[in-house]
Amino acid sequence: MSGPPMTSVRPDRGTVDVVIVGGGPAGSMAAIDLARRGVRPVVVDRKRFPRDKPCGGGIRYGVFRRFPELAEHLRKTVEIHEIRRVLIEAPGGDSVRADRDTPFYLTLRRLELDAALLERARDLGACVVEGQRIVGVTVAADAVILPTADGSEIRARVVIGADGVNGIVARAAGLTAGFGDDALALDTMEETPLDELRVIDCDTMYVAYGYRGWPGYGYVVPKTRHVDAGVGFLLSFYKRALGGAPYAHHQAFLGEAAAKGVIEGRSRPENFKAYRLPLSGPLARTYGDRVMVAGDAGGFVNAYTGEGIYYAMVTGQLAAETAAEAIGSGDCSAFSLARYQVRWEREIGEELRDSLRIQQRLFANPALADRIIRAAGVDARLCRLFAAIALGEEPLRPHKAELAWRFALASLRLAARRLVRSRSARRSARTPA
Repeated sequence: MSGPPMTSVRPDRGTVDVVIVGGGPAGSMAAIDLARRGVRPVVVDRKRFPRDKPCGGGIRYGVFRRFPELAEHLRKTVEIHEIRRVLIEAPGGDSVRADRDTPFYLTLRRLELDAALLERARDLGACVVEGQRIVGVTVAADAVILPTADGSEIRARVVIGADGVNGIVARAAGLTAGFGDDALALDTMEETPLDELRVIDCDTMYVAYGYRGWPGYGYVVPKTRHVDAGVGFLLSFYKRALGGAPYAHHQAFLGEAAAKGVIEGRSRPENFKAYRLPLSGPLARTYGDRVMVAGDAGGFVNAYTGEGIYYAMVTGQLAAETAAEAIGSGDCSAFSLARYQVRWEREIGEELRDSLRIQQRLFANPALADRIIRAAGVDARLCRLFAAIALGEEPLRPHKAELAWRFALASLRLAARRLVRSRSARRSARTPA
């Protein structure tokens, strides 16, 4: 991409064009795109990289199609494991396995991914400020003022908030009062080396939807040298019906997974983390005067699977595109930045709304999830479609009709089988010994 030459403005001197708060996938993708467009962004993160991030560490295979210019860089710098089989378990215990020639999913360590993306942004010319915390956001007529924990301040024409769930940018800009308990999941995760906690099949990801009939899920995700496992529940349900230490529920899930032959070995409490994940869909408004929010900060997470890396990268790139246009035109008002919301709505809005509808229906009705999984067990195409849609490799809308008729036919086949078994049992009962 061509654009004006990069400036050499320091973050502590004058007003910079764009400040990105947060150096995760959303912030790094925003910095990468801005740098390619000739705008030198400043990325500010309170941590120093490489740093770990609580996350299952999975992303759709389609990330390479969406960001082909990054594919080679990521393959060289991040250990990426391809998942071609998914074992899906229903609340009632029935399970199916979906297989595909091409990968359903990619798994990786956030420690490596986030560092690789931020380093790419730095290589392209982004100014990266690590170990610095933004403590406030004030939107003025001519700039956004960002005071920092060390008493200094940064001024920017545009700010992109990529600072995670309940980050300061979205709240200070009046885009949200924060995510409430009904909008969040409490997730647990443990990333442990494979020589201590092993998966029986390194090519298969295990997902228990509606774990124990509760509004949540459990997962075991193989990686190249590690396994990532955990369980998640809607936070409101957790507080109301479960409670207790998150690690106790994590341990219980791992014990059940071991009893089912999914994993073996021992849990390492020092590798355990619990965190909150937004599962209610994007904020109603993700932009304001001189401000946009991306990734978890804007609620961009699949409400059904909890996967957010892909959406973070997409929204980071789209926010950067919009910011570059605003800087070029000299108009950084909400009216100008509204193009950001139009862009993400066009690309991922329908998908995220569908994920929320799926979550609400299945979490509220475990029996429906049971029926879907049982139906998928007698129709291989239905099984693959269900897995591909759940993992983001296929959109729901174009396949709704096929899903419906395949589910109906599979349900009829199951009903016919039950009828045959019932008649056979009655005949056997009438036959004298």
